[in-house]
Amino acid sequence: MAVFDTLRAARTLKAAGFGDAKAEAVAEIVQAVANGNRVSKVDLRDFATKADLERFATKEDLERFATKEDLKSFATKADLERFASKAELQDLELRLTIRMGVIAASSVTIATALTAALSQLLL
Repeated sequence: MAVFDTLRAARTLKAAGFGDAKAEAVAEIVQAVANGNRVSKVDLRDFATKADLERFATKEDLERFATKEDLKSFATKADLERFASKAELQDLELRLTIRMGVIAASSVTIATALTAALSQLLL
């Protein structure tokens, strides 16, 4: 097993501009690796493989989607505020329902009147 001098490593890192805490952390990490705390294949089995990553979207795939420029031509919140509110639409629906009822009643009245007129003519 290799011997790693963490104090010397930390001093070297501090001299290179690392702060105390960072220099000590890096020295401890290097010592852990030097002492055999290495990553094994078993440790890596749950990480993504090249094959896994190939299923993700590539830069070319993403270029086919809408860009910010493309989206600027769509309606904005301000554009949508100019349309009718839910309450206004419900009021319009009620008025249209009443008008349709009047039209239906008028149609029945006219059909009845026409039927009566035709039967008078045929007698």
